[in-house]
Amino acid sequence: MVEKESPLTRFISNILEDVRIENAMLAPYPGTRGTLDAVMAWVVAQGEVAAPSETDSPAEALGNGLLVIARNRYRKQSVLANQANEAERIMRKVFPPRFVHRLLGFLAEVPEMKGTADAAILAHRIVALIQEEAQDPPRPESNPSSPLRSDKNAGAQDGDQRDSGEREPGEGARDGSGQEGAGNESGDRVEQGAPCDGNRTGESQGQAQSEEGDDGSQGTGQGDNDSEANPGGHGAGGEGGEGRNALQAVLSAGEGDVPRDVFGTVAEALSTRSHGRSSVLLPTLEPYQGQPARGRAALSLVKAESAKLTARLLGLVQSHTMAQVRVARRGRALSPAHLHRLAVGDARVFQRTEQKAAPDTSLHLLVDLSGSMCGGQDRIALDAAMAVALALEPMRGVSCAVTAFPSLRGAADSVTGILSNGDGIAARAGAFAQNARGSTPMTGALWYAAADLLARSEERKVILTLTDGEPDDRSSARTMVGRASAAGLELIGVGIGIHVDHLFPVSVRIYGIADLKNELFRIAEQLLLK
Repeated sequence: MVEKESPLTRFISNILEDVRIENAMLAPYPGTRGTLDAVMAWVVAQGEVAAPSETDSPAEALGNGLLVIARNRYRKQSVLANQANEAERIMRKVFPPRFVHRLLGFLAEVPEMKGTADAAILAHRIVALIQEEAQDPPRPESNPSSPLRSDKNAGAQDGDQRDSGEREPGEGARDGSGQEGAGNESGDRVEQGAPCDGNRTGESQGQAQSEEGDDGSQGTGQGDNDSEANPGGHGAGGEGGEGRNALQAVLSAGEGDVPRDVFGTVAEALSTRSHGRSSVLLPTLEPYQGQPARGRAALSLVKAESAKLTARLLGLVQSHTMAQVRVARRGRALSPAHLHRLAVGDARVFQRTEQKAAPDTSLHLLVDLSGSMCGGQDRIALDAAMAVALALEPMRGVSCAVTAFPSLRGAADSVTGILSNGDGIAARAGAFAQNARGSTPMTGALWYAAADLLARSEERKVILTLTDGEPDDRSSARTMVGRASAAGLELIGVGIGIHVDHLFPVSVRIYGIADLKNELFRIAEQLLLK
């Protein structure tokens, strides 16, 4: 009997719970789909998640098969489509097809799970199914006096049911047509009254899929060929004792026999850099109330430059979104000013009004406050960030957040919150009163900003980074910029006194807050307008 907290049970429960949690996250935070799918694509590319192979142990075949099938079918991760198809093929070669059919029926219940308890219960039911199918089937008892058997056809029935056991009355008519399905020839059949057999709807779906993709379990001839082609393997179609032995091996699997947890692999990759230093982790947000007096003084100095930038940006947005009237050859309303064209055969006398979409943009400003920014560059960066936030504050359809890195004590695993989406600039002016400190953990800061934006609902998502351009790890920072761009984010770098085009696809250089007005306006069309 397998204990409830066995390694096998924990592994299956983790697979089911991960799928349930991610599906639950996608409803309120649809932007996280891209992040989670990108993580899975990376794990697949690293070879940490793959379909089982014919040389894998039974525990690995079952564990990896469950992982890729559950995530492909019920988490809709298309990157695992090929692995899921191969996994089902391998599982049908290793285990009894009847077991695989029932297992797929159990997995059909994954979308109905409402909490962790449901995942744990389903995991225990799957383990109970393994236990049941691993047992030797009872021998059929001969009963000459039974009205269901006669001496005339007893021999034929014994021959037909040698592999699958004696059928009960009414079996063989699963589809309601009164005819026995072809799956019974290979044992691919669900017995009535079988314990822990899931709901019938899930099993019907699993049976349809198993019959469609079953290339090694139809008849004994094919199985013999498979055994010859795979000497030392698990047996043709996992039939008979070979399939039960494979299930028994799964039940006896220890901690080191089941596959590694996929997100354990991700955590390990994040905790160790290739050159042996501590890893890049997703930073935590450090709250900061700031110094109100210094903040108000900075705000009064910045307002003048910000007002000029606001006026120019508002004018740009208004001219872009203003309704424009043009004439066309077809339409519902005539343009009185162009009716004279009819006299010369010009049919362009109908007027059409075009309204362009207003901005729908979320902007996250990252402010580099590393030690290399001391000597006045830190103040320039903070004032520039405040000016941008002030300029965008009155614009409808634009939200802005501001974050500084590293933390107040220079720690790389935290970022300092300055402004959140929806906050008023005047109320948070004190948070802009900070000083340079620590190193330049830009990779983690970019990761934090990207995660924040991917959870937003705006159509456009932009990261604007104000920095002196020298991160702790240039390679990982550039990799993070590439990944954020691949996720649909737009990245702009503002170099304080230097060029940062080696890091960001779009960049400008400023020497003071006065330069920001002109330089930022040059990229405002990309920042705000389609």
